[in-house]
Amino acid sequence: MKNIPDTQKCSSPDTPTANKTHSIQFTILTSFIVILLLTTIPMITYMHTRHAATLMQLADELMSRASEAIIEQTTDYLKPAIAMVEMSARLASETKTFSLRPGTDTEKRAIAILKQYPQLAMFNMGDENGNFLMPKKMPDGTIATKHIEADADNPRTTWIYRDRNGQVVKTEQLDTIDYDPRLRPWYANAKDNEGINWTDMYILFTDKSPGITVSCPLRNAQGQFIGVFGIDIVLDSMSSFLQTLKVGERGIAFIINSQDELVAYPDITRIVREHNGKPTPARVDEIGEPRVARCIEEYRANTKSRFTFTADGITYIGSVTSFPKSFDNDWKIAMVVPRNEFIGSLRDTARNTLLVAGIILVIAIIVAGILSRSISHPVTVLADEARQLQNFRFDSTISPNSHIREIRELQSALGCAKIALAAFGKYVPGELVRQLVNRGQAAHIGGQREELTVFFSDIQGFTPISELLEPEPLMNHLSEYFDHATNVISTHRGTVDKYIGDAVMAFWGAPTPESDHAYLACLAALDYQQRVQQLNAKWTAEGKVILPTRIGIHSGEVIVGNMGSAERMNYSVLGDAVNIASRLEGAGKVYGTTIIAGETVYQKTADRMIFRPLDRVAVLGRKQSIMIYELLGNKEDELTETIVQLCDSFTTALEAYFRRDWAEALNLFHAIQIKFPQDRPTQLFIERCRTMSANPPGNDWDGTTRLTTK
Repeated sequence: MKNIPDTQKCSSPDTPTANKTHSIQFTILTSFIVILLLTTIPMITYMHTRHAATLMQLADELMSRASEAIIEQTTDYLKPAIAMVEMSARLASETKTFSLRPGTDTEKRAIAILKQYPQLAMFNMGDENGNFLMPKKMPDGTIATKHIEADADNPRTTWIYRDRNGQVVKTEQLDTIDYDPRLRPWYANAKDNEGINWTDMYILFTDKSPGITVSCPLRNAQGQFIGVFGIDIVLDSMSSFLQTLKVGERGIAFIINSQDELVAYPDITRIVREHNGKPTPARVDEIGEPRVARCIEEYRANTKSRFTFTADGITYIGSVTSFPKSFDNDWKIAMVVPRNEFIGSLRDTARNTLLVAGIILVIAIIVAGILSRSISHPVTVLADEARQLQNFRFDSTISPNSHIREIRELQSALGCAKIALAAFGKYVPGELVRQLVNRGQAAHIGGQREELTVFFSDIQGFTPISELLEPEPLMNHLSEYFDHATNVISTHRGTVDKYIGDAVMAFWGAPTPESDHAYLACLAALDYQQRVQQLNAKWTAEGKVILPTRIGIHSGEVIVGNMGSAERMNYSVLGDAVNIASRLEGAGKVYGTTIIAGETVYQKTADRMIFRPLDRVAVLGRKQSIMIYELLGNKEDELTETIVQLCDSFTTALEAYFRRDWAEALNLFHAIQIKFPQDRPTQLFIERCRTMSANPPGNDWDGTTRLTTK
């Protein structure tokens, strides 16, 4: 466009000319050019203006439709929770008695609702006495119920666990109550307000994902307030929906609340952040996206629903739309789209238009040249000057033999009694029964503190294996496995506590005291794995599935004794060491190892056992960290040179890692990987060293790895 004024200036009638005889020919050519410019420039300007307005209108419509789609999707996502909590409250209020005990229609209905709607995480029901019933989805897809009897003579908390078929598989009772529904926002809000109430967004404890609770007050037939029903909703799917929502090529849409916290975001990993070791909702200015932070900042400053702003040198179109007032939550939908995605095509259109105009101009000049040439020779000079005007710059019975009914019944009763007595020894540790008989002592509830070593084993990948086999073959297969497992533990003077599915829990040091309980547990763990390897080789030859096993062992002070009720009890252990041993078994999945021992086991047996230090960890449910070790062998046995070499090399590399010498640690781990390419712990620390080198931790880093799974 800068050439236009020059052209107009050159073609101005006031421009002096040296050759008066060329003035007519020059006037003809310049007149053609001026006429074309006078027609094309207004046309191009008009088209550009209209195109810009159309594109911005399309952008506005796109954002409006996207906002409507998000509102509709969000409303549809939350509607079931609203309907279910209202229906449940209404049904409960219509009954003559309202019970928050397990097994009632209230619990069954809540469980059915949770199974039907994937977005519903748990059903909360509380009353004015502090009683509480909470059916809840577990991470493995099963449903467990927490029941609090606050107004009972002996207040307690009960957990009821079910399998995927809804059958109760485990019940836990605690004599403590750690939760009062009356103090929770979902209860307090509903008590103070009629109708549907919503809590602020928070991070769900089990799922570690954003959630929200909808609640409704419960009143009896006389209209008296007696409690609250509430449902927790997981908001993950809203983020998944936003991930599929196209807002231009590089645009994004997200949902925030009144505190500018992310309710839903295309990248769900950014919604939750750690604050003082606690997961909290992330704010828009904490996710490392300048365009997102600037969009909300601009909106808060100007309160306009549509606006433009600049972030990192790029101009964006921002849109912020509030959810309808009927939604009863101060949520807003925000969208950010690069302005060039809309205006960029406008530049292409303008360039093409100018190109067409230029072509027309060239043709006109040629025509004018021909015409002028036919008039006079001086037109050639004007044509040369016109060609210089073409320089324009336009992305698991005994059968009675008698026919006399009484005898058959007696035979049956004796048969059952015989079976029961034979089975008794299968359920109770033999050594414990022998001690009670020798002492003439009856079993009673109670325990004492002792330092023991606890052992957990678990079959790796058992769920897929169980799906491959019919129940009877599976039970037979497991029975052979458990026979060998029990034999190994008994041989090394251990006590089998229980079988938990495919897992085995055992301990050393009780009921018969063992001063060297940690060493005996280590011997059992090594013998256990050797026996499993022999079994797997045998099963492979027989065409049966193998059962690879992981083991976790830890020593510590626990409470050991008879637990349960006066009618039925179990000799077992409770304490932090039990939890740690269980978690160490599970940690084998992370480190790719078969036996992991806790720090106390290492300290008691390091002079007789070969260990490799693995890591400093804080297991799930525990804040304090401990060193963990891989048990590789017994020093009394013939050990291969490679095992000793691996332990020494890994120890040196791990020391470099803990003193934050990432480069040295990485070199040492790489050297180990060359000799032991399949070693999972080495691979794991190579990845960590690279991460630490690229993003060094803060000064408070002590090398602790927090295990977030069981």
